[in-house]
Amino acid sequence: MWAGFDRRSLRERCIAYLRDEIVTGRLQPGEHIKEVQLSDALGISRGTLREALRSIEHEGLLVNDGKGHMRVRTLTAKEIADVFEVRTALEVLAASKLAEDPRREEFAASLQGKLKPLRRRDLDFGERIELDIGFHALLCELTGNSTLIAAWRNLIGQIRMMIIAAGSKTAVDRMRYAEHLPIVDAIRSGDVDAVRDTITEHMSDFAQRYVADARAGQAAEPSPHAP
Repeated sequence: MWAGFDRRSLRERCIAYLRDEIVTGRLQPGEHIKEVQLSDALGISRGTLREALRSIEHEGLLVNDGKGHMRVRTLTAKEIADVFEVRTALEVLAASKLAEDPRREEFAASLQGKLKPLRRRDLDFGERIELDIGFHALLCELTGNSTLIAAWRNLIGQIRMMIIAAGSKTAVDRMRYAEHLPIVDAIRSGDVDAVRDTITEHMSDFAQRYVADARAGQAAEPSPHAP
């Protein structure tokens, strides 16, 4: 299928393929990866496939089920609430530091520039997810605090999966330019109280939405005791 590419190229293409399958929902949260069927369908060795799976696992999109198999990551409502609790604390700290810094106008301009592509209507779901995550990552990176940055990056896989699980029709409306601009404006103002309130309100709103999505999904799942 992919003849002519060296081993590394095959692995990178396989990673892109698997990521796209998860982002588009063709591989559903909780679904197990069938290695034999997938490697045969893609025309690659199981070794190359496993290398790709490990990379996707590192991104937080897959998890090992403890039995030697990979499955698409799924998050419970409580896990999502926990992620938002930690994420809110980190981003309030980051944005407050930026607002207090004499370079806050420079920081605000960088963040607004990062947001601008979200105004495009032709973005696919995967591109929009990465732009949204990229904005929040930059918010933390601009602080220069390596511990804060590392703590935030540790949440990326879970953030991706809660967005993917919500689905493109639902999640796209939550990843828009206008939804994030108040954060930039608050940092630019230098008002730390306004920054804290804006970030907290932003995160609380989206936490409620994603937790509700997860609860609805869990309620829709058939009972294991159903006939």
